Amino acid sequence: MTSLIIFCTIAVLSLLVVSIANQREERQRSRRIRMHKLKLRVDELEALLLNLVNLQENQDVLIQINDEIIDMYRAMMQLDSSQTYLEAGLKNAEQRNASLSEPLANPPKRLLESDAKIALAQRHLTEAAKVIRHRQAHAKISMEEMQIYVKELSYQHLMVDVISMIGQGHKATNKSNPLSAQAFYKKARQMLIQSTHSDPRRHQLIKEVAELLDGKRKSISPSLMPETFLNPDTQNDNQNQLLDDF
Repeated sequence: MTSLIIFCTIAVLSLLVVSIANQREERQRSRRIRMHKLKLRVDELEALLLNLVNLQENQDVLIQINDEIIDMYRAMMQLDSSQTYLEAGLKNAEQRNASLSEPLANPPKRLLESDAKIALAQRHLTEAAKVIRHRQAHAKISMEEMQIYVKELSYQHLMVDVISMIGQGHKATNKSNPLSAQAFYKKARQMLIQSTHSDPRRHQLIKEVAELLDGKRKSISPSLMPETFLNPDTQNDNQNQLLDDF
């Protein structure tokens, strides 16, 4: 009887040890999977941020994307603090926030020369809006902040199309092709009119594009379209080269 009790005790203890070991292995496995997913997402957001710098006028949106990267680095450090590269990545992201708080050194580059590049840029802006909504859903920003940021991203989504179309019109004008220029300007105006975006800049753009069509102006105000290198009224020693490259 005593032997049976000892045997049963050993069996139970063995099962308990195996169970504890399995649970530990499962936790480690889950941690590795979580780390891998976070690393991939950080890489995606780093690439997104790099592309948004050329598309976004509102620095606050860029800071929000970078804050999401910072949060993910901190989450990874909680999972595995032994990975020294995480601390370096976190430090770089925090330093980047300081630089993003400064005014933009260069104007946005929303004037794109192909439908494929326009579509890619708009996908980046759409992805940025998803990040902003995710941050609001996790109480990182307020509903009001989310609405402001998403509205700005939506406006830039429209501008990628509109400004690229106006740029094509400028290019046609510079090549002495007024009929093609008029067609591009009309297309840009149509895009603006069909949009329901409430940003007052849209209404001002509609007015200025109409003036382009009426011959009352040669280009859009830099405050609305700082991508001026194709402006017909801009004299630039490199203009011919820029025309060839566009």
